Amino acid sequence: MTPMEPLVLAVIEDENTHFDLMKRAIVRDLKNVSVFHFIDPQACLDDLPKIKPTVIITDYLMPGMNGIELIGALNQKNLDVPVIMITGQGDENIAVHAMRLGAKDYLVKSGKFFDLLPKVIEKVINEKKISDALRKLEERYRLVMENADEGIMMIQDGNLLLCNPKMADIMGYSQEELMGSSLLDYVYSEDQQTMMEIHQSGQSGDKDSQIYEFRIIDKSHNLKWLRNHEVYTKWDNKPAVLNFVTDISALKKADEHIYNLSQMLLQAQERERQMISYELHDHTLQNLSSLKIDLDMLFDDYSDTSPELWAKSKKMSALSRQIIKDIRNMAYELHPPSLEELGLVKALASYCDEFSENSGIRVNFQSAGMQTFNVDANAAIHFYRLVQEGLNNIRKHASAGRATVKLMGAYPNILLRIEDNGKGFNVEEYKPALDNQKRMGFRSMQERVNLLQGQMMIQSTAMQGTKIFIKIPLRTGTGND
Repeated sequence: MTPMEPLVLAVIEDENTHFDLMKRAIVRDLKNVSVFHFIDPQACLDDLPKIKPTVIITDYLMPGMNGIELIGALNQKNLDVPVIMITGQGDENIAVHAMRLGAKDYLVKSGKFFDLLPKVIEKVINEKKISDALRKLEERYRLVMENADEGIMMIQDGNLLLCNPKMADIMGYSQEELMGSSLLDYVYSEDQQTMMEIHQSGQSGDKDSQIYEFRIIDKSHNLKWLRNHEVYTKWDNKPAVLNFVTDISALKKADEHIYNLSQMLLQAQERERQMISYELHDHTLQNLSSLKIDLDMLFDDYSDTSPELWAKSKKMSALSRQIIKDIRNMAYELHPPSLEELGLVKALASYCDEFSENSGIRVNFQSAGMQTFNVDANAAIHFYRLVQEGLNNIRKHASAGRATVKLMGAYPNILLRIEDNGKGFNVEEYKPALDNQKRMGFRSMQERVNLLQGQMMIQSTAMQGTKIFIKIPLRTGTGND
């Protein structure tokens, strides 16, 4: 192989005849090469900044300074120039010692010396190129590891083989303290089983990588949330896991704060609705009822009242009756008293019956397995609103004649299913519009489901109706709805 780059060789040889033979062998086999001849090592050292040699070739025994001392001088000056040591027969031990100090190769003056010299030079040059490339890669690797904004660690057989400063900062330990330890030692106890299951699924070979979240306890005993992107690879030909870790504790706290604010907002809305409902029921409805009674009795003491006045009074009485009915329904919608009086299941059954009567849509309500769940008032009103909003969506948009509401307790979840036989829609096509709904509808339902830390899925096909599946995790209790 002929190197493409220009080569500059510095040959330290005190015998001119031997140098001429060396140069002839070099230029015969190596192209684009410049050869500089030096009688003693010091002269070569003095000219190094000017000639900048690719390789230095030196005899071990030279005037003023031997080859070992030359290597020492190069090391002292921090000059990374490969040295090939030439020794006589019987001096191989000296050459081996020179290589331990930094010489890249050696040649013994023998019959094949001039044939071997170009090959050894080429070998040393190629090794230098590989070494330089590796050093650059290592430097880039070091820069990436030390300056990365996320924690990086390599795990093999459950133990940390390496980690960067950011990972150590996240964990609160030094890199030395983390080396060789098990990541599970730092994982929050409630997340350890999940972590082991994730690793087992990753080692099955079905995945190249996966992303998940887990919690750790750092050295200062702080609980931290981490997001991990683990990539399955090999290290020393053995399976290993490369992890890219981000501390999301602040994000989790912000999410928790938003969650708490949303809970407080909805609770405030429910209290406001309850107050308005009570006000409508206890005052407005009472006053309207009194007004209707007065209207009905307005002409009882007047026998000569004209038929026109009687007709108007009857019309006003009928209007009052309708207003009373509308306000009573409004008060009930704002805050259903049956929820506290009857419990969730019976309140929903009652609401579905009333909805059927008022809307003309036949609603079939079914419930099973709820007797083992103690649903608190906060969760109960959410379930009630989910059914309320789901049925209102059907009334407004589905053009349906039938609907089904199923409420089922399936430990450790409560499952709510709302479906209709209406016109349906393309979920993917309408998803942007669904996400942009500001008040009622699917977005409002999704927000309530999120507050209950549940899941909601919508299935719909044109002319085949719509199905809404909701799963809410709840603890079991002794209560009975």
